[in-house]
Amino acid sequence: MGISDGTQFDTLGPTLTVTTQPAEPAGGDTVTATAVLTNDCPFPLRNAVLHLIDPGATTAAKTIPLGDLGRGAKTTRRWETAMPADVAGNVSFTAHVVFDVDGRSSDCARSAKTVTVPYVPNEVRDPYRTFATTDDAEFGQYGSQLVIWAGGRDFSGGTDEKGGILLPGSAAESSVVQVKTVSLTGSDNPTAKYGIAVANDLTAPQKGGYAVLTMSKSFGLEFMTDSDGDGRLDTWAGGGGSTHPAWLRLVRDGTTYTAYSSVNNGLSWTEIASANVPSASGALDAGVVASAVNLNYPGTIVQAVFDHFSAGES
Repeated sequence: MGISDGTQFDTLGPTLTVTTQPAEPAGGDTVTATAVLTNDCPFPLRNAVLHLIDPGATTAAKTIPLGDLGRGAKTTRRWETAMPADVAGNVSFTAHVVFDVDGRSSDCARSAKTVTVPYVPNEVRDPYRTFATTDDAEFGQYGSQLVIWAGGRDFSGGTDEKGGILLPGSAAESSVVQVKTVSLTGSDNPTAKYGIAVANDLTAPQKGGYAVLTMSKSFGLEFMTDSDGDGRLDTWAGGGGSTHPAWLRLVRDGTTYTAYSSVNNGLSWTEIASANVPSASGALDAGVVASAVNLNYPGTIVQAVFDHFSAGES
């Protein structure tokens, strides 16, 4: 029957809706969700059980046996959820009813109310560190998600303006750095970008080892490296269309970096290119970066959301 947002599933299924109060909650709010089940099927629902599920949960917050529901029967159930302060983005409150039909078969219906909890800058926690080459950068951490708000005129060559969150010394001689790029909003600029960065010292790329792998808002992937150790990104590979969300991966083998991307949650990876960065030395800083690339879009700031960032030995 499938998932709905408060609409009937099909002509044979019951109507199941979910609403929330407040309709647009913030992190830390207590949310009351209301599930309404109406049996407008041409048959009774036998042994019905209603499961009420909180955002991100794998088990029901409440499991309620409803028994038999005749034609036209209607029932309402409510449950309260204290939203954690570090929850943001799209979250769903879900109702799922399972029932028998004439004792001969089982069926189900599901409805989810999705609400958007706004991200706000709340800084990051250890072991993360932040850095910026643009004055308007701000940062946040929400569970496994990292968020950067940043302007910046450009992100290559002689102009490298960005905000970043890093894990110092996390990319060893043989290592894998990867992240899920969730969303990039706040600007209509198609060249705005967010992704992975590595360097001997990300706060001072002129110390060598510098490379970035980014997804732009509309113009696809960009894998850029500093070939001569002067802190400027002077090689490029990539292109194509942009996908949000996507997974980015940078594999380091000594001074060789190989970039990959995935659009199916890491089930398969597409190689973008390999590059030699002779100035890479020892354990590198690894992190996530974002820039509005707003030279032609003055004053714009992007909100870049990342999830499941990791850096470790391969």
